[in-house]
Amino acid sequence: MAWMWKKKSVIATSLIVAVSLFVVVVNYAEKPYVLLQPVFGQTFSSRWVFSRQPHKAFKPHPGYVSIPKQEPLKLNCDVCSVVSSSGQMLGQQAGPEIDQSSCVWRMNNAPTKGFERDVGRRTTLRVVSHTSVPLLLQRQQYFFGQNNDTVYVIWGPLRNMRKDGKGIVYNMLRQAVDSYPQARIYVTTEERMNYCDRVFKEETGKDR
Repeated sequence: MAWMWKKKSVIATSLIVAVSLFVVVVNYAEKPYVLLQPVFGQTFSSRWVFSRQPHKAFKPHPGYVSIPKQEPLKLNCDVCSVVSSSGQMLGQQAGPEIDQSSCVWRMNNAPTKGFERDVGRRTTLRVVSHTSVPLLLQRQQYFFGQNNDTVYVIWGPLRNMRKDGKGIVYNMLRQAVDSYPQARIYVTTEERMNYCDRVFKEETGKDR
């Protein structure tokens, strides 16, 4: 039972951090989005997308920088779908509506193949926990191959993401970029990660 609770805790943490990162990106771009809450047990509708006010000037997001050039993330989304990796997605038949969004966000290595009818086919951005990076690297061609233009945003504690040669996760990501130069891999800056940690603690009362 302990491992089940641990697994649920990891999933919950990843989801909260992913949403926190999404909120930060949206706020930094000064685009006022309104989340229209879904009702489980009913079919998906337009309530599953994010509506916004008229378009404003595009801005880069300096809280997320590329490997290895350290350039800020440039992502211009209009209507976004943030797709959970929860089993509650199964049977919802939301795939076609999700794919209509200008940007589709997914988490970690959540699969799409074989589940397109429920979760869609397109992936604009994946928010990936540092603990899930090895799972991506097991299928490097699938995730980082030439036909994949997905943006990857990797988050994790500084001890794993440091750029001085001692960050084990950063080193793995750097090797992936060396093998797939076209891969669009970004990491959170220390300042942005600290901000997300504060949001997590305020929302849950726990220190991540």
